[in-house]
Amino acid sequence: MPAVVVAVPSMPGAATMRPEPESSVPLDRLTAFTPLPPERNGIADYAAMLLGALARHYDCEAACEDWLADAPPGIAVVDPALAHRAIAGGDGRVLHQLGNNPGHGFVLEALRRVPGVTTLHDPGLLHLRQTAGATRDTLLAGLRDAPPAFARYARGVAAEDRWSRADHLLFDMAGEVLARSRAVVVHSRFARNRLRALHGEAATAHVEVIPHLLPPFAAPPREEARARLGVPPDAFLVCTAGFATSAKRFDWLIEALEAVPAAHWVHAGAERPEEFPLSAAIAERPALRGRARVAGYLSEAALTDHVAAADALVNLRFPSAGESSGSLARGFAAGVCCVVSDTGAYAELPRDAVLRVPLAGAAPALAEALAALAAEPARARAIGEAGRRFASTEMALPAVALRYRALIEASRGRPVASRPAAPAKPVALALALGPGLTAAAVARALGGVEGPCRLLLAAPDLVSLADLSLERPGLLDGLLPPWAALRAIRVLDGPCAGLLLDVDAGQRGARAA
Repeated sequence: MPAVVVAVPSMPGAATMRPEPESSVPLDRLTAFTPLPPERNGIADYAAMLLGALARHYDCEAACEDWLADAPPGIAVVDPALAHRAIAGGDGRVLHQLGNNPGHGFVLEALRRVPGVTTLHDPGLLHLRQTAGATRDTLLAGLRDAPPAFARYARGVAAEDRWSRADHLLFDMAGEVLARSRAVVVHSRFARNRLRALHGEAATAHVEVIPHLLPPFAAPPREEARARLGVPPDAFLVCTAGFATSAKRFDWLIEALEAVPAAHWVHAGAERPEEFPLSAAIAERPALRGRARVAGYLSEAALTDHVAAADALVNLRFPSAGESSGSLARGFAAGVCCVVSDTGAYAELPRDAVLRVPLAGAAPALAEALAALAAEPARARAIGEAGRRFASTEMALPAVALRYRALIEASRGRPVASRPAAPAKPVALALALGPGLTAAAVARALGGVEGPCRLLLAAPDLVSLADLSLERPGLLDGLLPPWAALRAIRVLDGPCAGLLLDVDAGQRGARAA
């Protein structure tokens, strides 16, 4: 029997149409661990739209940290700390929506408790782990997944405890997610191939490509959107959207727009000044004065108006780690000409559905492309319409939901790795620090220890400690055996005066070699 479509009230991030089930037979329960609106990230919006479509196939519930979150109509929001108890036998239908920001820490913890299908929106998870309070040992364990080409660099990061922005590309930290998931969804072949290159064929055999979904909204006519925003009908408007990060290459766009005086630009999204100071960068360019602005985080309706009013939606990315773009999908849905970098997942899009900008000489190439679109509006409309046609077939929400359903059912019962054991607490040892303490005594004390250890060298008081340090220069170098690496040191005062050392006693082989 064909499905009956029922209109439901609109809400940020949720599907506006929800089909009734095909029959009255009770549906199987699906628990989705995910952020939801009003949390300000595109994955929350994606999850709400997907759950609205999956509700045709499952009795859905959303396990979300925000118990006042905006779930689609008829979908309950439950406590993620308790939701796993209702999943029968650990083999229930479970979906995790995982991204690389602090709002997904609870999803990663849920995956450790309850395996399921995981949508990996960003293969790089280093930022999530760093901001979610991962211990140093956990981060260093993730470095062990580094491919051989990066192994030497990874050892340097581990030894010196130094991190750089490049590490977010080199070390994806996705090994645990691959091991604990019954299946993993990514949105591009590029993302899947990157995971395979880093983790191998066997560890990624269950990774499936499902395209990013097309938002199920009706974009307003361009003229209506412009009237609400106060944009003149004949202005050439460029729009960017989402969080302003350095990887979106606003530096290239700013340089390009200086050379296209006919263009006006609005960024429909929030700034992240610590990643890219967008407003400051615009203010430094007098040529952009009066024709560029940052709108900040917008409501669903306002964001839709900004995209629909645009002549071109610019969505650059370099370097790319295989991430997807909800704003690009929104541009497709509105039939707007989308301008993208010719790299990563964007290189997989049909050439007639987007306008690609090469990485080499990107700024002048982008300027040339925008000038051509401004001079020939019909070309921009043709590209936008081709993008809409492509997305309506490849990214349609009902088709995406069916692919998720098939994967959820096919992966049930697939074995996963055991839940990681809690890290062991460091061994604690204590020795009296005095003139008679020898390197041999310290070596004997550490002899039975493998791995991290906390060693207290106790002194009567700080004065005695200072005197001994003056009498024996290089005190710790002389006391610690060569196979014990000193990681940290603290000077203690009071009843337990002395030196508290964090030592890694698991380096015998490396030091001996």
